[in-house]
Amino acid sequence: MSPRTASLEQDLRWFLHDLCTQWGFCLSAEARDQLALRPSVSADEFASSVLEAEGMNPQWEKQWFKKVRNRFTGTWGLSVSADDYDLDL
Repeated sequence: MSPRTASLEQDLRWFLHDLCTQWGFCLSAEARDQLALRPSVSADEFASSVLEAEGMNPQWEKQWFKKVRNRFTGTWGLSVSADDYDLDL
């Protein structure tokens, strides 16, 4: 993964912005904060949280779950942690 910024929070905010502009998943400010301020997150947790914030059930929306999850794993792998950003860029 190549971070865009020096912090996980900022990268997650960019990622959420991309989901909004490209796929229409424009979460509320509160939902964005809850996701971006996590010290770590897995691909499954992230995909579920995005869909739930949009009022969708991740178990029923399997296609969207898979798309969001795959986009996450393409960026960070199965999970990412703020500790991953404690390296000099």
